[in-house]
Amino acid sequence: MEKLLPEELVSYENLIARNDISLISDEVSSREEFQDAFMKYLMLSRRDRRFSDYYSVKLFGSNVPEMFFSMNYRFKLDTIIPMQETLFFSEPDLYYNKKAFDEGKINLCFVIGYSGSGKSVLTKEYEGSNIEKVALDDLVCPKDHFTLDQLKETGELMYSFFTGTGAKYYISREERDVFADHSAVFVAFIMYAMQYATTHKDKKYILEGIWTYLFFEDPSVFDNYAVYMKGTSLMKSKFRRLKRESYNSPKDTWYRLIDFGIYAGDSAAHDSNVDKWRRHFERERTTIIKTEANYFTILRENIMAQINTINDCFAHGDRDGINSIMQRAIESTSIDKTEKSLIIEECKKALADL
Repeated sequence: MEKLLPEELVSYENLIARNDISLISDEVSSREEFQDAFMKYLMLSRRDRRFSDYYSVKLFGSNVPEMFFSMNYRFKLDTIIPMQETLFFSEPDLYYNKKAFDEGKINLCFVIGYSGSGKSVLTKEYEGSNIEKVALDDLVCPKDHFTLDQLKETGELMYSFFTGTGAKYYISREERDVFADHSAVFVAFIMYAMQYATTHKDKKYILEGIWTYLFFEDPSVFDNYAVYMKGTSLMKSKFRRLKRESYNSPKDTWYRLIDFGIYAGDSAAHDSNVDKWRRHFERERTTIIKTEANYFTILRENIMAQINTINDCFAHGDRDGINSIMQRAIESTSIDKTEKSLIIEECKKALADL
């Protein structure tokens, strides 16, 4: 491809009809379509791959390799992940209906993950008087932690539940029947929250906790809500929590170790639920898939952002812009050495392709 298309002709339909452009749409519906698009991309000349990446960023916000990375996870094989992988190895985070929740079209969000997985960090962006958050762990023996007045200060959702239909669950540890089905309070509260949210549209509600997908086998019940699923494994989450609370009293630490055994048992018993939920939401078009931030993912994202800028300059024939990016990389003393060498090399290739 030698030049940019006129702005009015830039559409997915027009671009995929060309032999010199290949894109992976965020609406691709089959593994075959997905694989064919990427194979076509790999067979293009380097110049045409740059144009493909440029248009992919304009249409989908990501270049073609980034789209492949995301969609490859979405179209992986339909095999059940073995329990030891779910418990010991982390998967990407899923954000289902995030845009609708952010825009207020949906006012109830379920943030799901083990204690220590980073749920609270994930929801830090949601602060203010019109947001009410509930940690589902607080539903267990609430009388030990909250008076009714304190519950009311915490939020109307929990207060109205424990003073109404959920009054029988307002108990202390001493009052708890250890042989009772402890899933009952979670199921009752979540069903109550769904009804409550529909009649209180002036607020947004966030329910945090692992219990949602442990005790609801059918994830489609939550299709009309926002669902954020942390992919951090059980073992990694629990060690984070133990480390975070290591300065607590020995008694508290002992309780946490006991809790770890309970959570691990529940997770093992209901592991197929976790897998079912992830498989259900990860392929939805409104789901954002994001790998957990670490050195390698941050490095990859930084490099991809720079490459996208280089391709933008390339598509517009901006040789000076590419030289400027290369010079900044050469002179920088703060960026990673790997990032620096890759950016410089990519700039040299782009200049050669012009």
